Amino acid sequence: MKIVHIESGLGNQMLSYGEYLVIKKLNPNDDCFIETIIYEIPECNNVINQWNGYELDRIFHIDAPNIKSKFSETQWNEVIADVRNSKFWENQWRYATAIVTALNRKNLHLKNVLGDTPMFVVPETNLKTKIKQSRGMYHLKRILRPLYQKKLISKYNNSSKVFLKTEEDIFTGQTLCLRVAGVDIGFIDKELREAFCFPDFDDQSNIDFSNFVVSCNSVAIHARRGDMLMSNGYCYKYGYFKRAVKFIKKRVTNPVFCFFCDTGSIDWCKNNAEIFGLDFRKDAVYFVDWNKGNESYRDMQLMAKCKHNIITNSSFGWWGAYLNDNSEKITCSPNAWINTTHTF
Repeated sequence: MKIVHIESGLGNQMLSYGEYLVIKKLNPNDDCFIETIIYEIPECNNVINQWNGYELDRIFHIDAPNIKSKFSETQWNEVIADVRNSKFWENQWRYATAIVTALNRKNLHLKNVLGDTPMFVVPETNLKTKIKQSRGMYHLKRILRPLYQKKLISKYNNSSKVFLKTEEDIFTGQTLCLRVAGVDIGFIDKELREAFCFPDFDDQSNIDFSNFVVSCNSVAIHARRGDMLMSNGYCYKYGYFKRAVKFIKKRVTNPVFCFFCDTGSIDWCKNNAEIFGLDFRKDAVYFVDWNKGNESYRDMQLMAKCKHNIITNSSFGWWGAYLNDNSEKITCSPNAWINTTHTF
């Protein structure tokens, strides 16, 4: 038996489902399940489940077998109670051990491959941290990047927890390593593209804009702030967008920049053109601000239709770049370990 954990927003769900496809392909004779317990834990709603719930079935009609189906309603309620009683959110969100323990109490015999490392940690603010996050240190690391890029990629590469062919019953998932440079995502590229086939647009705004981005040299800018500002703040402070936009302008004729971001950041982006290296009076710039709530996934769909992509450290934006089928696409990211064509 193989069980793959799925949590968080759409981008992470897609990455974990990709891990499920890998495990299933490598272990064709085993029963493979997904697990979505996090969406039934109220204490997670404002942290690792603050978006639109589990969406793979609603958007892509993915009907992967869920381990929940192997239990009666009473048994499953006991599993959820066991997980909640662990109060893993008070222990740096170490949910893997709590979930495996609860399932194994129901006569499963799972090995916790995912491990017991903290899943959500707020970094301490001290002098050492401030120095590491300073402008000078950022640019020093950027200049020296070629020297340690392989080491950095290796650090984030969790292939050993995904590309598993084993007779053991295991619990894994949520490594998010399929977006890491150097990982053999080509092993399931066909399966991913077949699984993540978006439904046709059914509203005029998206139909019109989809036709527009296909007809021009469109460049999607995923300026995700909001819930990801803690992880992406340096992109706005230290010139990442300026460098990426400058690179695009030198190589793309008449680029059309299309902004996609969380609802609360649209106005901020409109008022900070200089951070993106753009002149909104001269450059062709558009803002996509109509896909909200359960329709937020349409932004990913539109980003995938653009000719080129500039993303932040966001799995949602990364999927837009990955699913972009332009054979000459330029995809830009701020981190050397992210699988894009260029890093800035």
